[in-house]
Amino acid sequence: MNRSLEIRASKIFKKGQGEILWPYGLAVPNQGRSQLSPEQYEETAAHARVAQQVIVDWAEDHGLRSSESGCCPKWLMRNASRQCESDACGKYGSGSRDDDSWLDHPVYWIKDGLPAAITSAPYSVSEDDRRRIEQWKESGLMAAFGEPGWYGFGTTQIVMWHPKRLTSVYLAEDADRLLRHSK
Repeated sequence: MNRSLEIRASKIFKKGQGEILWPYGLAVPNQGRSQLSPEQYEETAAHARVAQQVIVDWAEDHGLRSSESGCCPKWLMRNASRQCESDACGKYGSGSRDDDSWLDHPVYWIKDGLPAAITSAPYSVSEDDRRRIEQWKESGLMAAFGEPGWYGFGTTQIVMWHPKRLTSVYLAEDADRLLRHSK
């Protein structure tokens, strides 16, 4: 990773053992521990580098930082970046799990210390998922669907956000498409 991107990413994501803790699927694999062929490794690493650039650009443009406290859409309605109470949480508690399928590969985002957005990248979005997201919109949240975004691999990008904390959102560019056009 180039030094400029590392500095920018460190303002958005936490670090562990001196390394950026990228969301799932965005870290460049360790070549020595990878069982990929040299060609597969280069392809995977190139995708990860483009995806890292896309997610950092997107987060900076929206003034966001990642949060490890996010848990479910109810989190977006909280006035602090803390997980929901266990009995009410739709992810970690005994609450409904109606959001599990569309909350695949989630990243939780804060702005000015408050829950602002959730991005996810499910492999498919069912009609039940769309109805569930509409229910959240009726509760005052906003949502948008788009291309794969930074995750790629045939996923659909979903962004759900709190409109008083984030007035507008654009969907991230498709990292796979960017990689194809950079060759």
